[in-house]
Amino acid sequence: MTNIINFTKQALDELPITTFQYDVKDCKTTGLIVRVNPGGKKTFMFFRRVNGRLLRVKIGYSPDISIEHARKKAISYNSQMIAGVNPNDILCGKRKELTFKQLFDKYYLEHALVHTKRPGDNKATLEFHLKPSFWSKKLSEITKQELRTIHIKQGEARGKQQANRVLNNISAVYNFGIREDLYDGKNPTIGIKRFKSRSRDRFLNTEELRKFFKALEEEEQIFQDFFALSIFIGARKTSMLKMRYKQLDLELKRWRLSEDESKNDDVNIYVLPEVAVDILKRRSRENDVSPISSEYVFPGDGIYGHLIDPKRSFARIKKRMGVDDIWIHDLRRTLASYMAINHTSLPIIGRALNHKSHISTAIYARLSTDPVLHAVNLATELMVKKANHKDMPMPIYIGYSAANISTNYSIQT
Repeated sequence: MTNIINFTKQALDELPITTFQYDVKDCKTTGLIVRVNPGGKKTFMFFRRVNGRLLRVKIGYSPDISIEHARKKAISYNSQMIAGVNPNDILCGKRKELTFKQLFDKYYLEHALVHTKRPGDNKATLEFHLKPSFWSKKLSEITKQELRTIHIKQGEARGKQQANRVLNNISAVYNFGIREDLYDGKNPTIGIKRFKSRSRDRFLNTEELRKFFKALEEEEQIFQDFFALSIFIGARKTSMLKMRYKQLDLELKRWRLSEDESKNDDVNIYVLPEVAVDILKRRSRENDVSPISSEYVFPGDGIYGHLIDPKRSFARIKKRMGVDDIWIHDLRRTLASYMAINHTSLPIIGRALNHKSHISTAIYARLSTDPVLHAVNLATELMVKKANHKDMPMPIYIGYSAANISTNYSIQT
């Protein structure tokens, strides 16, 4: 039996349950029916004849799907048919469409591991910030509005730069899928405005330097040395954690990272001031006599063989200092700031921190590190001098005071 009625909630609720299956048509939408089975299940379906053949598409169950939603689906199918497209062909294609996780796995194995820096970190970022339900969605089901909402919420909860990073990683996955013909839709991140990036200029002032070195005294030796070297060398945290003895030339006072080991895909050479050289020599001697020697300056017990992340130690240091708005990266910025305070030119500061220049530098320019070493020595000397207040001497473990650091260069204060 087939009746034609105006689909309303009341009308559908009042449809009788019989011992046989029957269909009821909607008088407002061509092709939309409700099929009622003997068990009382009511299913929205789309029925149309095309060239004598019956086209049937299941829309969903009532009341799980609203009447309005079912009508919109039926109207969409009618439009596809007018355009000469079989709705079942589109649905079949969607069933074969990759989920975000399936595409990400391909992206990770075929692109990220080969062509990107720290692919594991980016993978961990997405796994941490995206809900499991997101990973199982088909690529075409993820909308711009959904991503915009995620971006805004993460900006408020996790920080704007982290939110930008998550969105950029998602965008990279979609771009890979489109480029490799694994997805023929659009990248839903296009048009979503990223949070404005703000330059951070935080560094440790004179009083904070004193508190910093004082707070280091209560940490284990490995953390004392890690943070002291971080502020004296000015390298990035990840590079510091992976520092190897074979990369160091303590006679020439430099630390060399190859293109594959640096963040900016270029050879990085950090100069080592005297205070840093002394710490590294001591660690090297201790490593030589250790029953468990390591290739890493800061060894760890994990699978990587080196220290992973000293964030807990840094949290304790900040607590002792009574300061909560500094990051580990601010130690790198502190060296650069004191170089600037000491009237060092910006190009020399850039070379000391291994910032990648827009202008290509001749390869042999890397061999001339004397001006950079001069500037770094002046800056570290200045920091030690300011921290070595008469009422608060430097920590004994460093073994330095402003008086016994090389005074070949005058300090301009």
